[in-house]
Amino acid sequence: MIYFLARNFLKALFKICFRLKIVGAENCPRRGPLIIAPNHTSFLDPLIAGFAVPRPVSFMARESLFRNRIFGKIISSVNAFPLKREGADPGAMRTAIGKLRKGNAVLIFPEGTRSKDGNLGAPKAGIGFLSAMSGAKILPCYIQGSAGALPKGAVIPRFKKITVYVGKPLQFGTGVSDKDSYMRVAAEVMKSISELKNNSGLRIYRDED
Repeated sequence: MIYFLARNFLKALFKICFRLKIVGAENCPRRGPLIIAPNHTSFLDPLIAGFAVPRPVSFMARESLFRNRIFGKIISSVNAFPLKREGADPGAMRTAIGKLRKGNAVLIFPEGTRSKDGNLGAPKAGIGFLSAMSGAKILPCYIQGSAGALPKGAVIPRFKKITVYVGKPLQFGTGVSDKDSYMRVAAEVMKSISELKNNSGLRIYRDED
């Protein structure tokens, strides 16, 4: 209940301030384990990707954000869970896998971190690992304009237009247990995001109602 109240309020705010537009929302599966996989250029991206799909989404947030008790409770209420930034975080990955195995949706950035120049970066193996361990489908998304709305290092947002393009879900096999296989999955996901970027000017998807 709190999740949807907060989500709907913030989504309306983004539509006013950033003229937020969502294209292809109908591609999102309504049920079953799902990994939301957007590009990452701004701190706004977790919220924007969550607005783009019509179901609750859990996402990893850096551990330091939970140190403030009040703010930690706020982001926990919208399904955030902590991620340690230094090195791998097996605990966060176990949490994500547990949520996926229960049929939930989890957001993870294939690039692992924000792009320094706004371009798509190289993917990390983590998304392939989550897919293999959970059997979840992967939903590629391309977020256009968030880097201009809140660039890296900026504190005050600029009210620039943001559009999200949601692609068709991808399905990969389960049971693989080597990094090369995880990287192949990650590369396919980034390829799909790149295709969304290249087609972003074409009217090939239906706008959100």
